[in-house]
Amino acid sequence: MSFEAQLLIGSSKPYNVRRFSWSLRQSTDAVGRPDARVQGGQLNVELDSEPDEMLHSWALDDTKKMSGEIIVFSDREHNMPRKTLTFTDAYCVELRKHFDGSSSAQGMTMALILSADQLQVGQVELRNEWPT
Repeated sequence: MSFEAQLLIGSSKPYNVRRFSWSLRQSTDAVGRPDARVQGGQLNVELDSEPDEMLHSWALDDTKKMSGEIIVFSDREHNMPRKTLTFTDAYCVELRKHFDGSSSAQGMTMALILSADQLQVGQVELRNEWPT
């Protein structure tokens, strides 16, 4: 089965996602028991690089928070959403561009690290409860 994904931020155009990852973690004590609350909220997203001022201005503004979602589709026509990951009040804490002229498959990509106050996947929700 072939999957595709899109990143949607506010009212901007959808961005084609090449890959993304996110995780949850807990620190543990000396015997491996959790000793702190669950942490997470960072998304690593790689996009097809396109001329886009919105993503650059977000990365350059250390106070700008944005919300959006990554939708994974199980068909190429984007009619069947398989999974939706929603993020709220995220900072763009890293933006990297990568160019590979030797491969037409990669070309130019943009990698973002988003640090979100809240993540939701289905009914599962993480709230970091950052101070305001």
